[in-house]
Amino acid sequence: FKELRHESKLCFLYLSIFPEDYEINAEKLIHLLVAEGFIQEDEEMMEDMARYYIDELIDRSLVKAERIERGKVVSCKIHDLLRDVIIKKAKELNFVNIYNEKHHSSAICRREVVHHLMNNRYLCDRSVNKRMRSFLFIGERTGMVGGFVNTTNLRLKLLRVLNMGGLLFCSKGYIRETLPDVIGELIHLRYLGIADTNVTILPASISNLQFLQTLTASSNR
Repeated sequence: FKELRHESKLCFLYLSIFPEDYEINAEKLIHLLVAEGFIQEDEEMMEDMARYYIDELIDRSLVKAERIERGKVVSCKIHDLLRDVIIKKAKELNFVNIYNEKHHSSAICRREVVHHLMNNRYLCDRSVNKRMRSFLFIGERTGMVGGFVNTTNLRLKLLRVLNMGGLLFCSKGYIRETLPDVIGELIHLRYLGIADTNVTILPASISNLQFLQTLTASSNR
């Protein structure tokens, strides 16, 4: 880890957001790394550099290439032992707070990740950090279905990354197919993930997201 350049260290630590044995879509990871601001390059070169850092981690056997097509890594995985190391290091640096049903930290962190949400305990009882920069729900779709997002939980004005794949949106007790208008208030948003949700309509307020780089709405995890 110490031998890695700064950007590669950030990319390596970022892999801690994914659940155990999770097959990571390389394109999605690239978009997330760029949105997080980890890649300090000209805009047209950012995605290429993000892929370079991922390839570097694979070459160093820190990450395993799971699927390769036409010479490019399509998906990758983290070795279980290395994942434990990454999570430990990420906790030491307060890099990310990972929440699941078994254990979680109450520490204030700029990044928060929820795994395998099965009920509303997190959304209802947890005091949300208003200075959060990244908020991600990541897990198997079977584990995330049944989680509901109340629109009041989206008022995180400093967010750069918001991934809500597999969740349902509700307002006043009703499931809604429209992305809440409040999304337009997240003016710093770079990445918005709504794949596998009940959303079929985007609100006009989404045009306020002038810095939005990536909108994922397909079922590609």
